Amino acid sequence: MPADLDRRFGRDNLPDHGKLLANLVSWTAGGNLPLVIEGAGLIDCHLYRQPDCVILHIVNLTNPGAWRAPVDELIPVGPLRVSIKLPEGVHGRRAKLLVADQRIPATARDGRSSFELNSVLDHEVAVLS
Repeated sequence: MPADLDRRFGRDNLPDHGKLLANLVSWTAGGNLPLVIEGAGLIDCHLYRQPDCVILHIVNLTNPGAWRAPVDELIPVGPLRVSIKLPEGVHGRRAKLLVADQRIPATARDGRSSFELNSVLDHEVAVLS
């Protein structure tokens, strides 16, 4: 792109630049993204692979001063619809939330596992096996 969309989005938090960047990444990947999360809020996600599972760490960055530090109030986000591309050997039919300490239903279909998180206050860790 002949523009500095990433820098401007990082500096000014212009939503149109963020959507354009997300669409460019999706288009470049041919729609074959390893992680897709839909829902409101500003979240940071990290996907990890272990031999028998996939681990997703979600951090809720939504707060009144989202682009300024420090965070002075936590605002829950959700529901979040999550879809993860499953690596070889991971079935993705079981999801355990480590922070909420609960199991939630997950659907495995066409090489992807999908589930919904009702709410995330500060962070959550989902383990798919």
